[in-house]
Amino acid sequence: MKKCFLSLIVIAIFAAALFYDVAAFAYTRSELSSDIVMVSPHLVVSQFQVAGGVATDEFIELHNLSSDSVDLNGYRVVYRSAAGVNDVAMVQWNTSTIVPPGGFYLVTSNTYDGTVSGNISYSTGSVSMSGTGGGIGIRLGDLNTGVLIDSVGFGTATNIFVEAAATAAPAANASQSRKSSGCQDTDNNLSDFANTNPAAPRNTSSPVNVCSGGGTTLFAAMNANPQTLTSGGTTLLTVSVIPATTPPSTGISVVGNLAAIGGSSGQQFFDDGTNGDLTPGDNVFSYFTTVNAGGSVTVSAVASDEQGRTANASVVITISGCPVNDQPLALGNPSNATTDVSNQTNYLMVKPQYTLSYHRTRGISNWAAWRIDSSWIGSAPRQDDFRPDTTLPSGWYRVTDQDYVGSGFDRGHLVPSGDRTCSVAANSATFLMTNIMPQAAANNQGPWADLENYSRTLIADGKELYVYAGSTGQGGTGLNGSATTIANGNVTVPAITWKVIVVLPVGSNDADRVTKTTRTIAVIMPNQQSIGQGTPWRNFRTSIKAVEALTGHNFLTNVRPIVRNLVKQRRDTL
Repeated sequence: MKKCFLSLIVIAIFAAALFYDVAAFAYTRSELSSDIVMVSPHLVVSQFQVAGGVATDEFIELHNLSSDSVDLNGYRVVYRSAAGVNDVAMVQWNTSTIVPPGGFYLVTSNTYDGTVSGNISYSTGSVSMSGTGGGIGIRLGDLNTGVLIDSVGFGTATNIFVEAAATAAPAANASQSRKSSGCQDTDNNLSDFANTNPAAPRNTSSPVNVCSGGGTTLFAAMNANPQTLTSGGTTLLTVSVIPATTPPSTGISVVGNLAAIGGSSGQQFFDDGTNGDLTPGDNVFSYFTTVNAGGSVTVSAVASDEQGRTANASVVITISGCPVNDQPLALGNPSNATTDVSNQTNYLMVKPQYTLSYHRTRGISNWAAWRIDSSWIGSAPRQDDFRPDTTLPSGWYRVTDQDYVGSGFDRGHLVPSGDRTCSVAANSATFLMTNIMPQAAANNQGPWADLENYSRTLIADGKELYVYAGSTGQGGTGLNGSATTIANGNVTVPAITWKVIVVLPVGSNDADRVTKTTRTIAVIMPNQQSIGQGTPWRNFRTSIKAVEALTGHNFLTNVRPIVRNLVKQRRDTL
């Protein structure tokens, strides 16, 4: 009985290990990452030679290791140098070319002198493989971005075509051949290939070798066209799915996570000729969408069938220009400002670059809120075009640049010019006078600027920040001495300037990602010349709770209460 029980344990452990191995191959190959791969669904590079009687005596043998025929129409064989980053086309098929189950297909150079004839050839004047190292790939679709079906790196190769570890570079007239007569595919080039000397290529006339166990996994890869675009532009997202055949896939569906570009985290993709899909029923699932983001972002999708199999796919999209539909109040509206014109002391002004709570009587904003990550940082120069904000309600006094002339106070930014350099328009928006307050030069050019510069170093480290900045009280000291107002009483000189910063890793669902360990920075700085221009910003650190007590605001209202209360009490010490 004990022996039987022990045997059952061993069997269970073996089954769990086997399940883990099978599950490990459920990932989808991405040309953007060489460490997330899966066994090829049908076509593989089964043998290749890089030199013979002449240096360009080359061939590449393909093998259909599945139990279904494969049409090569739309496929191409490509090459990359040892450390290359771009595909070079060797051959491509634009008409129906069928490779039967277990069949071979031979691609040769135009200088090939072997006894087995090639089925198609390429010119070595356009591409020739190195004898010491390189990578060969089979793609479905375009160069560089098409679905990478299989690849092999050899010799000194370090490009993305290397699966796990490169196989050896074959000697002249020898080849590297996929083991098990072209069937072994564990996505490790080093272990999957062995030397064959002399080379023994096979073509469409060679006996077929149908591999056992093929077609058990679902395969998917994702593409974006265009993959580089301007924020607010559109792109066609496609997920190419190759169904499993054992048993056959039915009811295939694709759901994408487009949150990173301002879309739904559960977006259905379509294979019915709608939503950008070109050909209904071809297992290429599509969705045409607007991209509201900036920088480099990853979108992903999951393909699934009714047999319970899934395959993950992703693509990186590069967006130039500034983000659109940014949400600076995602963590909360600290004074419950509204767009009601009658709310003259707490009037909400929403701009593409930031959001304000404006106080008509004071002639300055109570606070400004903005989000910043690397997508807001670019090369746009400082505009220095201080000007009235014409979006203020009719009849309200519109502060001008001249109102500050001779006042002894700096035109102090709430949202810094340096935080909005992704475009000229974005930078110019920071010079609207609603974003300006009368600020002591020692404050504005000292610790206030010091904290602005420090914040941007966090962005360079891959963080995103939610920032609130404002002022309170009346009466500050400028270069001409103390004052309570300027501009004939139209602009109040604040007594205190303050700032609250929440630091997060770049991501989505930001309010939900604030935890009790999330870093927050809060400062309170006197609006006085005596502050000392060289004083470090860290000397003015306090808690968010202290800023609330000073201003009457309530921060982070969209964060979970238990977390919100904890982070508000903490004083930054980094």
